[in-house]
Amino acid sequence: MTIAVTGIGIVSPIGVGPRQFWEALCAGRSGIAPIEGAVGLPSIAAAVRGFAAREFITSAHYRRMDALSRMTVAACRMALDDARALPGLDLARLGIVYGSALGNVSESAQYLDKVFARGPAAASPLLFPNLVLNAPASYAAMEFGAQGVNLTLGHGEVSGEAAIGLGADVIRAGRADVVLAGGADELAAIVIAAVRRARALAGQRGGREWASPYDAARSGLVLGEGAAMLVLEPLERARRRGAPVYAHLEASASFAVPAAPYDWPQHVTAVSPLRALCGSAPVQLVCGAANSSRRLDAYELELIGGLAATRAATLTSIRGAIGEFGAAGALSAAAACLALRDQLAPPLCHLETPSDTNVRLAGRVAEPLAIDRALVCGWARGGSGAALMFSRAN
Repeated sequence: MTIAVTGIGIVSPIGVGPRQFWEALCAGRSGIAPIEGAVGLPSIAAAVRGFAAREFITSAHYRRMDALSRMTVAACRMALDDARALPGLDLARLGIVYGSALGNVSESAQYLDKVFARGPAAASPLLFPNLVLNAPASYAAMEFGAQGVNLTLGHGEVSGEAAIGLGADVIRAGRADVVLAGGADELAAIVIAAVRRARALAGQRGGREWASPYDAARSGLVLGEGAAMLVLEPLERARRRGAPVYAHLEASASFAVPAAPYDWPQHVTAVSPLRALCGSAPVQLVCGAANSSRRLDAYELELIGGLAATRAATLTSIRGAIGEFGAAGALSAAAACLALRDQLAPPLCHLETPSDTNVRLAGRVAEPLAIDRALVCGWARGGSGAALMFSRAN
C-alpha cells in the first residue's frame, strides 16, 4: 500500500506553519539566537518565537495544556486543515502516533521541585496529568474527537522518524484510515543543564559557539525545540477525495549499530536495513541528522558516502536552522516532503568550510534539484537508528 502525505503542520524556531517554515529554510535563515540573560554557555539556542497557540486550539482544554502539548495540538490542527482531512472522516478511524524524547520536562521539573521542597501535599492534581509522555497525544485526541489508535513513542533522538514510520504501519495494518504522525520536544532549562553537564554543547570543548552541520570547524550542538505532524493516508483514499499530496512514504526502517550507551556511533558498520530501504534505485536527497557534533557528523558523512544508492545524493541537515532536540527528525521529514513537492534541496544555512567528503553537500540557500526519492535518516545516542524513504508524488 502506498502511503500519501497530504497535510503538514509545523511549529518551529523559523516559523509557524509549513509556508513560513519552508520559506525561511529555503532562504537559509536560522532560528538560533542569543538567550536573553544567559551567563556562560550556552548563550544561543533555537527557541520557538511568535507562536500564538490560541489561534489553533479551540477547546476548553487549552487552559490546562502545557507548552509542549500546545505546540503539538497546534501542529495537528495545521496538518488536518492543510489536508482537508476532517470533513466526512469517521473519527473512530483517525489515529495519532506521536514521538517525543523527553515530553513535558519543564512542568515536570517545577512539579518535582515543589514536592521535594514541601512534600507530597504540594502535588497538584491538575498539573499531574500533564507530566506523562502521552499527554500531548491525548490532548490532540480530545481536541479533534479522534477515537482511533493513539500511540506515543519515546525513542531518543529518533522519536520523530520512528513515530512517522509506525503511523504508516498502522494504516497498512488496517487499523486507521488517516493518521496524524510526527513529534515534538521543548527547550527547557533542565535539558540545557543536562547537556551542559555532558559537555556536548557547541564551544564547550573548544571552537566557537555555533551550529553548522558537516562543517570542518563544527564544535558541538545547539539546542532547539519544535513540533511537526504529518497527515498520512492511503494514496487511493487521497485520490478519491481530491486531496493534495506532498509526497509518498515508500517505507521505513529501524536499526541499531554499536555505540556507547550515551554517545553517537563511532565506527561505520554494515547497516543492512538501511541498505535494503534504499534498494537499487538512486536517492537524490538525504536529510540527515547531523547536529554539528564532531562524531555524529563524521559518522553520517562516511555512512552516506558508502551506500551505493546515496553516494551521488545531495546531503543536508536542517539542525543548523532549528537546533537539536529529540523529535527534530519530524521536522526533517516535513522538509523532505516540501523538497519533493518544490524540487529544491534544503540548505545547510551556516556551512562555511565543508568537511572533506565524497558526498555532495547542500549549499547555504535552497538550490533546484531533480528529486525522485528523498531519504530521512536519524540517529540516537546509544546507536539506535530510524529512516524514512519518501518519493515524489505524480
